[in-house]
Amino acid sequence: MAGVHAGLDVAPGDLREWHTLPAWCTNCSHHAEPAGLIRRYGKGALFSGVERALLCTSCNKGGPVRLEIHKLPRN
Repeated sequence: MAGVHAGLDVAPGDLREWHTLPAWCTNCSHHAEPAGLIRRYGKGALFSGVERALLCTSCNKGGPVRLEIHKLPRN
């Protein structure tokens, strides 16, 4: 499944129910689905700012963590 970098001008409120938002740490390659982004940062928070605030839960380093937008497969 190919993903697209979330980019500078995309916010959590722009996503639809068929999107997933995996994050990956460019330091250790850990992948995870970040929980609570809208609750924590709001629907209008741009992913460019959210990425800078994320910490990897595997290596505990801050950034660069990259968010990608994926579409769920159709059944």
